[in-house]
Amino acid sequence: MEQRGQRDHAEDAERLDQQDGGVKVAARSSLSVPAAMNSIRSDLGWSLLGQGTFLLAQAGLVVALARLAPLEDVGRYGIAVSLASITFLAAGLGLRMGLATDAKGRARFGVYFGLRGLTTVAALAVMAVAALALGLRDPALGAILVMVALARGADALSDLSYGAFQSAGRMDPVARSLALRGLAGLSAFVAVLLASGSVALAVAGQAVAWAAVALGHDLPQAARFVRLRPDLTRTRLVALLRETRALGLAMLLGEIGTAAPRLIVGALLPLTLAGIYTAVGYVLVLGTAFAAALSQAMAMRLARANREGQGAFGRMLARFAGGLAALGCAALVIAALFGGPLLNLVFGPGLAAETRLLTLMAGVLALRLPIAALQTGLVAQRRFACLAGLRFGVMLAILSGAVAGAQFAGLEGVALALLIVSSAQLALLIALSRPTTSCLSKEPARV
Repeated sequence: MEQRGQRDHAEDAERLDQQDGGVKVAARSSLSVPAAMNSIRSDLGWSLLGQGTFLLAQAGLVVALARLAPLEDVGRYGIAVSLASITFLAAGLGLRMGLATDAKGRARFGVYFGLRGLTTVAALAVMAVAALALGLRDPALGAILVMVALARGADALSDLSYGAFQSAGRMDPVARSLALRGLAGLSAFVAVLLASGSVALAVAGQAVAWAAVALGHDLPQAARFVRLRPDLTRTRLVALLRETRALGLAMLLGEIGTAAPRLIVGALLPLTLAGIYTAVGYVLVLGTAFAAALSQAMAMRLARANREGQGAFGRMLARFAGGLAALGCAALVIAALFGGPLLNLVFGPGLAAETRLLTLMAGVLALRLPIAALQTGLVAQRRFACLAGLRFGVMLAILSGAVAGAQFAGLEGVALALLIVSSAQLALLIALSRPTTSCLSKEPARV
């Protein structure tokens, strides 16, 4: 009987969508099968467990690189990851967060799935061209870039599944997937690197592990909540693209701001310094990813609180931002007091002298954690255009600051520029989060 009720619900949603005559994207819900939500505490717990495991595995990957590969290869890996992150964030169009905060069911999952599939294929093509161009000058960098692109392609298979889980208020399958991907990817990476000595082959091993988790766990689990049939109807794809393009642009600009300093260091400074920046600066990557995981768990809750009124929304957002700010301050204190011994323990004596760089990066992280919470508040309100405008200004400031910092003060100059820009960004977000802020546009009409 339960299965029959689920099928009836899905068929009703399909009929409602068909009655719109192809003009609207939305059925009544992006979920085809209703499911009970977890509690906020449960979802945050699952997020911490899954993302914590994944981040520790990614940190282990960087440690393995720093200890087992030349610093030049660490620098090449950092450059490849930065290029791939920008390209695949552009391809993502913010669809995962758009799906997760789609509390009114503005579009069916199939439309999101179809659009993400098309953009992922386009991203792989762009990365192939970039790898060929860069490989003419540096074959090792070209090979690593190809493998990183394949890994990100596998990641894209998982990403939209995570959006379906978030939309259902269920972070437990996301946590299981992240733990599996982290541990399997790290194991494959280290095993291949030890056996072959090739960073490119090691990343290929990671890509295979991620693809196995996506196909063996993520898509089958997503099928419990949504229909895994892509909808390639042109009018629906275009309508969804128009609605989410501002969010996609905002996320792309944010990723450019995160990845650009590594690219600037690689372009203006020796590859050995790019390797140092990739290794020591990974504290910022890990912390930002940790904040993103919690933001993903909170996005739907904040969206629903926003529908209830500004009071409930404001209280939830303030608690979220305050908690992340406290974690950031704790990380800064640890880096300032114990940075040298920690660097020696993790990366070896070669990087133990980079305590000041680590402290500056921890300072940037202490600002970016509450920034992530406040930006999630804007996403939950679906005020995408304002977020995109803010991130555009931040990106320009980071690019100019990182170039000037690298030229005049090396790696520490880049970190100091990030610290200054993040301080200004946090102040602006606090101002924009006030209910009376006029630049925040209203939620768009149903498409």
